[in-house]
Amino acid sequence: MSKYILFIAACLALLGSCVNEPVFSEIPRIESLGMTKNFMNQASPGNQDSTRVTIFFEDGDGDIGGDSLAIFVIDTRTDQVDVQFRVLEIPIEGVSNAISGEIAFPILASCCIYDTGQIPCTPSNPVIDQEVIYEVFLTDRAGNESNRIQLDPIILRCQ
Repeated sequence: MSKYILFIAACLALLGSCVNEPVFSEIPRIESLGMTKNFMNQASPGNQDSTRVTIFFEDGDGDIGGDSLAIFVIDTRTDQVDVQFRVLEIPIEGVSNAISGEIAFPILASCCIYDTGQIPCTPSNPVIDQEVIYEVFLTDRAGNESNRIQLDPIILRCQ
């Protein structure tokens, strides 16, 4: 009888250790989790304001990070990549290569861009506020590009 109980206990332990692995697409997916602040003074000599952005990611084949650039931040005022980041290669653990997690990175204050032809990064008189919206996407080592997300607007004080 004790042999059967031991066998049943061993089977239950094996079943309990079976975890349903997440099923994600091989194309990374991201979503915004927020930023530390959404108000900054524009970039100027001796003053480099910043905010810390946190995004959630998931990737079905786990090939996020490594030697190539992985995070791209676009200033929607100019449609130009404003900043790029590398992500450390994330080691694969367990049976599945699917991974998910959070990545935090800084965005430094940018310059105010004026419609009047005034030189960017110069103080405006009177001081005005300017809204900046950044678009973010992630690429994996295979070159797959995630969805693009827009961060909450950041208000730049043009002083």
